[in-house]
Amino acid sequence: MLFSPEMDAMQARMKAIILRDSEGFFDDPKESEDLQITIRIACCEFFVFLRQSKDVPELDEAEYMAGTIRSGLDWFFSMAHTGGILTGLKLQRGFGPKLPSSFPELKASYDSVFHQVLESTHSIKAIGLLLSLVQMMFLFMTVCFPSFLSFSSESGSD
Repeated sequence: MLFSPEMDAMQARMKAIILRDSEGFFDDPKESEDLQITIRIACCEFFVFLRQSKDVPELDEAEYMAGTIRSGLDWFFSMAHTGGILTGLKLQRGFGPKLPSSFPELKASYDSVFHQVLESTHSIKAIGLLLSLVQMMFLFMTVCFPSFLSFSSESGSD
């Protein structure tokens, strides 16, 4: 996936929004790495993928993106842990929200939350919104995972 100076600037902007009033929380190298990788995958690579995809992405592109998301799992879960300890941030777990049920819905929802991050005036809120972007990436990844379609045996029995 190609990156442009525009994407580099967007990544820097996202990081600046989150770091703005984080009171040095991300000064720790581990926390900084978690944030950097999460922003890179969620706010650059996946965002660009969604923007460049038509109604339904090509299978090879979708599988490549699912692999990219999978590569960041440890960092994403570390960011979720971080979000869970931040004062004022309330996170939801489980089947609460209505999740997108189609690729166009996912694109629209992702774009909406992405712009909320860019407009956020509080670092902690931006972290929570970033976690929502990660959740939508997980949803995409589950859709790309193979599942049962049908079975046909030569003998005709199940």
